Amino acid sequence: MGVFRLNKNLEQQAEAIFQSILSNAVTTVNLGEIADVKGGKRLPKGVNLIDIQNTHPYIRVRDLNNVLFASLTPDYAYVDEETQKSISRYIVSTGDVLISIVGTIGLTAIVDSTLDKANLTENCVKVTNLKHITPEYLLLYLRSQLGREAITKGTVGAVQQKLPIKNIQAIPIPLLSEKDKNTLLCTLDSIFAEISINVIQSAKLSSLRDTLLPRLMSGELDVSDIDL
Repeated sequence: MGVFRLNKNLEQQAEAIFQSILSNAVTTVNLGEIADVKGGKRLPKGVNLIDIQNTHPYIRVRDLNNVLFASLTPDYAYVDEETQKSISRYIVSTGDVLISIVGTIGLTAIVDSTLDKANLTENCVKVTNLKHITPEYLLLYLRSQLGREAITKGTVGAVQQKLPIKNIQAIPIPLLSEKDKNTLLCTLDSIFAEISINVIQSAKLSSLRDTLLPRLMSGELDVSDIDL
């Protein structure tokens, strides 16, 4: 089974487990009461992203398509050193939950370790400093029917739709009893850990392939003497 299919199956398991216990919620709070919601940053006027890899990747809305984790891939773009200095306050940390708020609204992902301290577009927000819930819990809720309905309700604008920060802060989040929460999180932790490992390993293998294949094709790398 390929990594994508394997992770999709694991994700579906997590969603099913989450849905089965969500009806046991004992109270509801607004997201802004249990987390900080902070915006990204537009690039300075006249500045463009670059393809040359450095230590300053820039997370765009497109990078959240069809992913559970925001994880560094060869498709990412970067900002140069000088630009980084001017937008260095608008970075993400491992475990932040990202939400797209302009364009394709409501895409979500958890930042993994490969994008710790990466830059964030102004078309997304990060939800950070979570209390009482984990990033995995929040992600699954935002992707549930109730979460999607809350995002749709908070979206405004006729010409260009947008999901304002204040409306994200007002999203109602159901909370479980300590017993139910601990039972759920124990299960989710193991599932998401496996998914994260698969994502990172797959990215490493893809990077290795992209590095070695041109050398093999050009003859720079000779494997004829390898005894298989």
